[in-house]
Amino acid sequence: MEDGRGSDRRRILLVRGGVLSPQSGLGGAFHDLRTSLEGGHVPGWSLAGVLEYDLGPKAPGWRRLWQRWVAHPRRVRRAVRQNDADLVMVTDQEQAHLVPNRAGMPVLVYVHDAFHLFPERLSLAGEVLDIGEQRPSIVRRRDLRRLEAGLRRADGFVCNTRATEAMCTERFAGISLDRVPYGVEVGRYAPPTPLPAPPVTLAEDRCHFLVVGSHDPRKRLGFLIRTLAALPHEVLQQLHIHHIGEDACPYGGAAASELAASAGVPWQHVGSGISDEILNAYRWHTQALLFPSGAEGFGYPPVESMAAGQPVVVSDRPAHNELVPEGTAIDPEDESAWRAAVVAHVEAWAARKGTPRPPDDSLIAHVAFLAPERFHQDMAAAWDRHVA
Repeated sequence: MEDGRGSDRRRILLVRGGVLSPQSGLGGAFHDLRTSLEGGHVPGWSLAGVLEYDLGPKAPGWRRLWQRWVAHPRRVRRAVRQNDADLVMVTDQEQAHLVPNRAGMPVLVYVHDAFHLFPERLSLAGEVLDIGEQRPSIVRRRDLRRLEAGLRRADGFVCNTRATEAMCTERFAGISLDRVPYGVEVGRYAPPTPLPAPPVTLAEDRCHFLVVGSHDPRKRLGFLIRTLAALPHEVLQQLHIHHIGEDACPYGGAAASELAASAGVPWQHVGSGISDEILNAYRWHTQALLFPSGAEGFGYPPVESMAAGQPVVVSDRPAHNELVPEGTAIDPEDESAWRAAVVAHVEAWAARKGTPRPPDDSLIAHVAFLAPERFHQDMAAAWDRHVA
């Protein structure tokens, strides 16, 4: 393997703000990019350095704001002037204020989504969903203005989906764009032979389904619960829904488990922060993933379920609708279509008469396009184009 610091390679400086957990979406994307560069996996590129800071979880708000608006931008400007890198990459749009003026080298921003920069209200199936912050505080409004100004200073964007690319084209006309879908280690989710024993919560002889994600309104768990509650009684009594993610509504509404209980939907909140091993066990031993989300920057849960050979029932909404096989996403407002999809899985489960669901090899093959090797090649090509 080539050394990621080889002298024949161009050098890239990665810039972000406060440290994020690799288990978070943006934190995971940053961790994977950094690891790929350190391992020499991105053709022709090596890591010139990383600029970030760690204040810990208990730093007061004023100190966090000082770091974000003053200290860290100053540190980044100084480091960029002194660094001999060929390219600077700000690793997510929430740190775009760090794009320096007159950097002396190209500066790109990795744009994952724009929910907070350009919030919208979306009406689906009679529900009005807030996508992004509708009424940010005065401080946050100033922050968002800084982010947008930083994006306009950038030399180019790398977008992860067609939906994000379209937003950038509309909002930032004239700025160079490259679309590079994430790389996913799909082999981490492949079902082994034989399968390990299922979690004890799956022991009951029912048709088990998986839900992954928070109870943020844009995830539309309320829609899913309402739709399931309208199933024929004999079908509903055969189901058991297992929710992995935050149960509480972040805006003070009823918890997902409370909504399910009031609607008579068999629902178990497994928890959040579940290990990959346990989450994989749920993917391998449940019948399908139910993913009604109205808006995603990417949509990891369907990808990871498909990599595990698990069927997915997803809404035809960006950006997860780009990732499933063509024609399989379901109209996000058609409750009858959602119920029909669930019933089809219940009937398939009943026909197997207790035997395990076999993994769907076609879904495993479908997500092969997200392999890290493709990601490395595409990202290198995007970077090369700005330093040629």
